[in-house]
Amino acid sequence: MTPMAPLDTGVVRPALQSWRTTTAVRVFATALTAGTALHAGTLVATAPLVVVLALVAAVTSVLEWMTRSRPTHWHAVAEAVAVTSLIVATRSTSELGAYLAVPLIVAGVRHGLVTTLNVTLASGLTLGAAIAADPADDALTRAADAAPWLLIGLGVGVLASWQSRSTRTLMARQAPHAAAYQLMERVHELASSGDLGLDTASLATELDAAMRHTTGCARTTVLVADPDGTLRSLHGEDDLRRLVPEIHLPRAERTPGTAVVPLRGAQQTLGYCVLVGVPRWTHELDERALEVADEFAVRLDTAVLFDDVRTFARSEERNRIAREMHDGVAQEIVGLGFLVDEIEAISDHPETRELVTALRAEITRLVSEIRLSIFDLRHEVADGRLVASLSDYAREVGHTTGMRVHLSLAESGPPLSPRHATEVLRVAQEAIGNVRRHAGADNLWVAFDTDGAALRLDVADDGVGNAGPRERHWGLQGMRERAERVGATLDVVPRPGGGTLVTLRSRESAPHEGGSAHGHHRVAR
Repeated sequence: MTPMAPLDTGVVRPALQSWRTTTAVRVFATALTAGTALHAGTLVATAPLVVVLALVAAVTSVLEWMTRSRPTHWHAVAEAVAVTSLIVATRSTSELGAYLAVPLIVAGVRHGLVTTLNVTLASGLTLGAAIAADPADDALTRAADAAPWLLIGLGVGVLASWQSRSTRTLMARQAPHAAAYQLMERVHELASSGDLGLDTASLATELDAAMRHTTGCARTTVLVADPDGTLRSLHGEDDLRRLVPEIHLPRAERTPGTAVVPLRGAQQTLGYCVLVGVPRWTHELDERALEVADEFAVRLDTAVLFDDVRTFARSEERNRIAREMHDGVAQEIVGLGFLVDEIEAISDHPETRELVTALRAEITRLVSEIRLSIFDLRHEVADGRLVASLSDYAREVGHTTGMRVHLSLAESGPPLSPRHATEVLRVAQEAIGNVRRHAGADNLWVAFDTDGAALRLDVADDGVGNAGPRERHWGLQGMRERAERVGATLDVVPRPGGGTLVTLRSRESAPHEGGSAHGHHRVAR
């Protein structure tokens, strides 16, 4: 994989420029205070204070670097209070007073006019409080020494806020892109190292193994919450989600031998791990199970989010390929058809005309195949309901190929998640495509049934059969991988009476109420 080139004008440049400016101001002010003390002959006495000021400058600069893309106002306020208290309380305003202007200037550069005024107010109140706490004879002198530097800081801060407002506006506009860039840069580093670890199925399997090892349970079901609040199974049995509400019940009222462990995120519960076959649940076991869940929770939620991003990217790539096929190879093949027509028009040789007829038929077949391939690529789940998409696709294939299509489609309960629905649709497309390309069938049966939790899909034909895997053909392997990603099994068996039956079903799901895919169904064509 080719490394990403560094950005010359990246999204972090305005923030970096602002940080460099404020750091330079602190370095200059620290040097100025040290020079003033040296000139006054008090450098040895004030050396500890100069060191403390240098440490304050270093700490605030580091904090600002860590939050350079999302500036926080309290850094400047805290620096103002700390510096003013230190300088006034130690009666060092004449030697170190120049540093009093630094927090105000920094506020102007990084945050703007309002923050500059607030920091000035905080410095003034701190000055008054420090003098009031030690009202010696030199109180007015200390105030007089400090006031000019505060006024200078206020003036420079106001000027800086006006000068840097375009930079702050640019930073505000680019902040979301900066965060996205940093995230994608981190994902790129992980992917390049081969240690991405963002596969939901693998993580759910790891969590299952860790829970069984820690608690001694017989099996687990890993559930994650979709954005609409519905729980989706990543591993295990879908029907165990009914046990999740028991997490709010006293232990004595829960189903014996079961436990529900939350997958806790920073701000909300990301999902649950349902444990079945627990020998004896104790408080110590509960704590250990929570430790395991907390270890996996954020990784699992990140993997789910990454799955959504990957699905969106895959969809965009499918559309791009479809456009390229339509605008490129499809148009070129159509052009070949026109050329064949011209050959036929100018040739009187019977053999040539016979070959031209055969060539035209092959070109027509290729155009039909390309049209269906483009339809495959562009076809998506419509309005969150899989039945409509399956019906449209099967009807289009029947219309194009002349096969008689029989549909038995039922969808009840909440809709499948977009990821699950898309994977099921791709399995159906591959199975129907295999019938279209290889089976030589007269009839195609498509049956689908789901209640929002369990599902079953049957695709059957009355063709030549023998639908086993072929060398250098990856269709069946891809279907099995998709089935695994949605927690389902895929079976490819001979159909009684001839042909092939492909069945995709959730683990532990019940068979269709309407019978097998080659039974009685509504005829679509």
